[in-house]
Amino acid sequence: MKSAGIAAVIAMIGAGNAWASPDYRCTVEKAVSASASSLGHMYIGKQFKVERKSGLMAGALKNSYVTKPQVIDYGSSENSYKVVTTMRIDQGAGAGSSLFALTIDEYKDEARKPFVFLSDNDVYLGWCEHF
Repeated sequence: MKSAGIAAVIAMIGAGNAWASPDYRCTVEKAVSASASSLGHMYIGKQFKVERKSGLMAGALKNSYVTKPQVIDYGSSENSYKVVTTMRIDQGAGAGSSLFALTIDEYKDEARKPFVFLSDNDVYLGWCEHF
């Protein structure tokens, strides 16, 4: 009886942690860039997935090539899910540095949650849903 009670408490605590929630599947609806030669428009309608616990993105858009993403906030009923990845010039192939930042409006009550993703000078907008 004691172990069943402890297991129930652990399950409730786990359910309250945002990182325990399902991962995201996201769809790009818009792309804008500070560069006239951007290929961001090629990603409109494409999808990517976000592993919620690690922040790793896979699919049409990615946020990790050499360095690992860092989850800043797992999101809640009051906050957005936020993940940042940086790569200094000495961490990559020596060609340059990179900055990636993803924000998903986890606090929205809707099933589709708006996102914004910054990839250096390209910005992608769309929606994500848990899966």
